[in-house]
Amino acid sequence: MHARAFIILAMVVVVSKVRGEAALHGVVLANELGGPPMENVAVSVFGANSNTTGADGEFTFIFPNRNPGDTVRLTVSKKGYVVVNDIQLDVTLPSHPEGRPPATFLLCKEDDREEMARRFYRLKSHEAANETLRTKIEEAPNASAAQLAKFRQEGDQAKAVAETGAEEFAKQKPGGGSELYRTAMRLFLDGKVDQALITLSDDKLRELSKAAKEKKTEKATEEAAQNWLLKAHLLTLQFRFDDAEKAYQEAIDTTPDNFEAVFALANFNADLNHYDKARSAYAHCLQLARSKGSSEHIAGTLNNLASLDRDQNRPEVARRAFEEALKIYRELAKADPDSYLSEVAMTLNNLASLDGGQNRMEAARKGFEEALKIRRDLAKANPDTYLPDLAQTLSNLALLDGKQNRVEAARKGYEEALKIRRDLAKANPDTYLPDVAMTLNNLAVFEQDQNRMEAARKEDGEALKIRRDLAKRNPDTYLPQVALTLNNLANIDLNQNRMEAARKEYEEALKIRRDLAQKNPDTYLADVAQTLNNLAILEGNQNQIEAARKGYEEALKIRRELAKANPDTYLPDVAETLSNLAILEGKENQMEAARKGYEEVLKIRRELAKANPDTYLADVAQTVNNLALLDRDQNRTEAARKGLEEALGIYEQCAERNPERFQSDVARVRRELQTLSR
Repeated sequence: MHARAFIILAMVVVVSKVRGEAALHGVVLANELGGPPMENVAVSVFGANSNTTGADGEFTFIFPNRNPGDTVRLTVSKKGYVVVNDIQLDVTLPSHPEGRPPATFLLCKEDDREEMARRFYRLKSHEAANETLRTKIEEAPNASAAQLAKFRQEGDQAKAVAETGAEEFAKQKPGGGSELYRTAMRLFLDGKVDQALITLSDDKLRELSKAAKEKKTEKATEEAAQNWLLKAHLLTLQFRFDDAEKAYQEAIDTTPDNFEAVFALANFNADLNHYDKARSAYAHCLQLARSKGSSEHIAGTLNNLASLDRDQNRPEVARRAFEEALKIYRELAKADPDSYLSEVAMTLNNLASLDGGQNRMEAARKGFEEALKIRRDLAKANPDTYLPDLAQTLSNLALLDGKQNRVEAARKGYEEALKIRRDLAKANPDTYLPDVAMTLNNLAVFEQDQNRMEAARKEDGEALKIRRDLAKRNPDTYLPQVALTLNNLANIDLNQNRMEAARKEYEEALKIRRDLAQKNPDTYLADVAQTLNNLAILEGNQNQIEAARKGYEEALKIRRELAKANPDTYLPDVAETLSNLAILEGKENQMEAARKGYEEVLKIRRELAKANPDTYLADVAQTVNNLALLDRDQNRTEAARKGLEEALGIYEQCAERNPERFQSDVARVRRELQTLSR
């Protein structure tokens, strides 16, 4: 359950007064690290005076009969609030407190505990991963640029895995876990990952696993598996991915029917892009969840499997899984909306994104609008938790609005999403800067469609800078986005006749995309075709006819193959490249080849426009216009007139909705008709 929370930080400095006496001073803050002081929080500990924080949020304890090294257990309480990191309430008084980090206590409203715990464990995991990265770089002063890039990539991979681990830690009930688990967890949270791993030695954990199997009690085996899962998480934070995978497998061997253990392994492999291993583990999860009748686990596994299938261009398989997950989450939300409405919105958003990618525009709109309504309501009650989700759906719906020429709605959606994400990135750039870049990129494409080229250039330039910086640390994740932004920036330069700049950007994007497609053709061949097509346009404009033809033909071959497997997604791209090639053939006076190309394009686009006129009617008009001009050049005057009149009628329809974009097309076709009549 996710709701608004107040996070409390108690910063503790311990000072030993004399032998047999210690002092503990702290402060309680609200709303995460660096938040304002919080007053009227009761803080107590056995053997010392009780405290209530004042306006400055501070408190002090004196321990007349305690020494450094002793352990005390604090109680931090305020009506309506619970301690998030209860595992740290046991505090060891240090021998030399000066310069040591303070103890930290987090409080939040009871309903918010899981979300606040997720954030806390995520932060601690990221700190540990960053420390590993720093150590690796320091220990390799002569490392090459490639080695440094590998270190940074491993760091980002570790953080990706840590996201899922933080969610699992957050589900841990207060006071749960074995004493060994709690000891190792406290060491980890204190930044002592090496010591935590020593505590969780393989020999000790195997001994506990063996004893648990002999006891044959669910609690014993689950606690033994939990120790292995914590160890796997810590090994990941040290970039020891192979060892982490072995620890996950040990957890599964300890309790083969434990859904959480198998799910953790599946997510681990998915985050590392080990797709086959992830798919196999998710299949095992689904089998376990169905056998136990756990609706929540079934839906969660289906959603993750669907995301995996979507990323690997298996849209119909993904659709079935998303739809089944959505049906389950809707049923769960009827009984418990506070827990499951956010899951309904997440799955709606995912399914709508898939629909949009397959040009099922009305289905996509319906899904995004329902998800947006849910997320607005959730964000009103708990902005800290749900504003990122709201921005995601706003951006997705704006993209759809742009495609359907709903100009003002699209602009409004992008601008609201960008404002939210910029605000989030100020506080947490590592998490939200990629989202800022994505929104800037999408807004730039939209501005370009509206012929606002300088605005588009500014937005793409900012997005490219962000993405280049991100790609230095994690090329596997961010190089595809660098290529995307380069491609878009080149489109702007091409439009403004900055030919050499455009060529340089297209060629860099093409190189990146070819390299990516060699490793993962299912994901990146479509991007190769896109840049080939765009570069060929530039070459055609510069009268490099053979180079342009070669580029179009390679792009067309790729797109035809993709369209065989997924026509809803790739037939529009086939039509685009066919149209461009037909234009080139017309310039070379290969009239029959051009006619054949235009006729195939028109057939495809008419079919697309039947299902989605808002998106494809303008393309139909463009093709009818081009075919009419071909007829004119071949002295087929009546056919040319008929085509131009049809094109004019369609453009006039489009201009009613978006005059800024289509009035110039209306005027152009009218001039062509007048010229034909002379």
